[in-house]
Amino acid sequence: MSEQHLVVIPTRKLDGPELEAVVSRAVKVLREPLELRGPLPVPQGVEDPERGQFRASQLMKRLHAMVPQLGPGRLIGPEGTEKARPQLDPAGHVFITDVDMFTEKSDGVFAALLPARKLAVISVRRLREAFYRRRADPVRQRARLVKELLRMVIRLKGLRACEDPKCVLSASRMLADLDLKDEQLCRSCSQSLFSGTMRI
Repeated sequence: MSEQHLVVIPTRKLDGPELEAVVSRAVKVLREPLELRGPLPVPQGVEDPERGQFRASQLMKRLHAMVPQLGPGRLIGPEGTEKARPQLDPAGHVFITDVDMFTEKSDGVFAALLPARKLAVISVRRLREAFYRRRADPVRQRARLVKELLRMVIRLKGLRACEDPKCVLSASRMLADLDLKDEQLCRSCSQSLFSGTMRI
């Protein structure tokens, strides 16, 4: 088992058992553990008050600066939750939040990435049916978060977005795109990830 792994960190009031279930589903696809730490509070001063949203890049940077205040988390592997491990230099961080986010290129996003800094952030806000004033669908909402977590983790591992709309690594511009995808990589992306030949 590799000592260097990606770290998943929730912010604010996210359900712990629900998040652990999401991470557990993701590691079965990844075939390697993720470390679950946290939670962190939502940092002050990064919200755009006029929009009522957070700039994704600034949110990631501020959350990353707060990571040292956390102790080591728990590794969640394909076989289940493992004991806490010493804090090692992680391969990257994926933050999961419930605040709404935007970027320079989009008025609202499910997730965002800073590859050079090995940082990603996912917001559950637009993954929930309540955002669209529809009845809650916990099963579908959990599947959406699993897919976005997989997409962000694999992008941090060096793969680019895939053109196959069914591949979990394809872009998620709209909710319909996300719901169409599988919780799996296409054959080409799977070979790239597990053979060690990354498309960078």
